Amino acid sequence: MSYSIALALALVLAIANCESRYGMDISPEHMAELEILKNLTDQLVKENLTYEVPRDVIKYDNSDIYFYVYTQSSTNGTKLTYDESDQLSSVSGFSTDLRTVFIIHGWQNDYESDVNTLIRAALLAKVKVNIITVDWSSYSYLLYALAVSNVQNVGKTVGLFIESLVSNYDYSPDNIILVGHSLGAHVAGFAGKELNGTLGVIVGMDPAGPLFFESSADRLDVGDAQYVEAIHTNAQFLGVNYALGDTDFWPNGGYMQAGCLLSQTCSHSRSYIYMAESIEDNTFYARQCDLYDEYTDGACSANTLYLMGGLKFETSKTGNYYLNTSSSSPYGLGDIFGN
Repeated sequence: MSYSIALALALVLAIANCESRYGMDISPEHMAELEILKNLTDQLVKENLTYEVPRDVIKYDNSDIYFYVYTQSSTNGTKLTYDESDQLSSVSGFSTDLRTVFIIHGWQNDYESDVNTLIRAALLAKVKVNIITVDWSSYSYLLYALAVSNVQNVGKTVGLFIESLVSNYDYSPDNIILVGHSLGAHVAGFAGKELNGTLGVIVGMDPAGPLFFESSADRLDVGDAQYVEAIHTNAQFLGVNYALGDTDFWPNGGYMQAGCLLSQTCSHSRSYIYMAESIEDNTFYARQCDLYDEYTDGACSANTLYLMGGLKFETSKTGNYYLNTSSSSPYGLGDIFGN
């Protein structure tokens, strides 16, 4: 690695170690940090290099991660720590006969952020499942580079909770779905790795791009669950610009979203907004295609049709899928080719 790249990353981590907690919005300072790290990531890729962010920059504690449990008869949420899965049976409505959906927020978010509230509300309204939201805000509110340094640790903690859920209740990993946004998508990936890919499904909602490399296994990847799906909405900046799932959806081409103009965060958040809408009423029909231009030209109009999002996974349908959306809610347009 060149000296300039190493120095820049060291400076970012040094600054991160001096900062603590920020607000929910991505501030100009945070965007400036992301711009630096995105450029560094792109430069490393051009030089066929990767960079592993050190995991020991700050002290990590499993007890800083919380799990909020919701059911249709317990909508206020029951707070547990990583070693308290044995208390799940005391939560009204929690059932081992149901699937369990874990929602994992991203950077500068917590368990009350939109990604959690929107998806949780959709699930409670439309699907009978156990819902567990992961709160790793003790680390997600740090500067980006420092948050990244804890993603693997958080994933392992989530994995420990799931392992105890499986063992305490003889619960099948097949019935577990992880949905994670941004850095939360990679947290889900590391949780899946902790369980050797036995989890049923992971859905990565615009998995974070800066400091995550296609050539590295230190990210969400195929094999982290029996089926991995990704929804790419800001591959231009905040998300990865490469396929990483068994199935990858690229709404509006995957780089910028309709109605978001030049806002990177708007496009980044659309991934979980689409996911929530797809649970309520899924009309996000996508076509298997190699390129977005081919999709818009109609060259893929007779190709395999697949619904993006929702909880009805057709695991035999793999590859890259493209679709267009509306610029405002409802975003789903149905099958625009009408076949």
